[in-house]
Amino acid sequence: MARAFRAPSGWHVSADTDLLPPRPLNGDDFVAARAVAEAWFGHPVGLTLHRLFFDQLGPGGVWIARADGSPAGFLLGMVSLSEPDLAYVHLHAVDPALRGQGVGAALYREFGRRAMGSGCTRIRALAAPQREGSIAFHRALGFDGPLVEGFLGPGEDRIVFERALPVP
Repeated sequence: MARAFRAPSGWHVSADTDLLPPRPLNGDDFVAARAVAEAWFGHPVGLTLHRLFFDQLGPGGVWIARADGSPAGFLLGMVSLSEPDLAYVHLHAVDPALRGQGVGAALYREFGRRAMGSGCTRIRALAAPQREGSIAFHRALGFDGPLVEGFLGPGEDRIVFERALPVP
């Protein structure tokens, strides 16, 4: 098992929070993620958090755990096959107790760093217009983008955020 480390001061994580280094996701992380996702999101996640994503997109994603092994945050993402310069974030989640402390930004930075190694120059993520916290988070990281009506189907509007890599 990886050795615990103190979160870097740039994360603004409380000094008493020991986190393991970010690592690629794997299929075995699905059970732990599924166990916390609905509580963290505050609503059902349905097939947005399917085992398939962990098995197939896992190596492109990022997992951060506490020293005790419990999840602190995770990101499911991939390099686009249709736009090879684009890194796409399917979903990211952070334990509500750690929000605002840099864990989400660390997930995006690590994902972006690895995506750049695969030739990506930009990163995209979606946010529902009613998800004010997600919108503020992405804007704080320098993302911008339009509201696209019906992006995911009738009545399923999304803000299509994008920015150049690297993520600050």
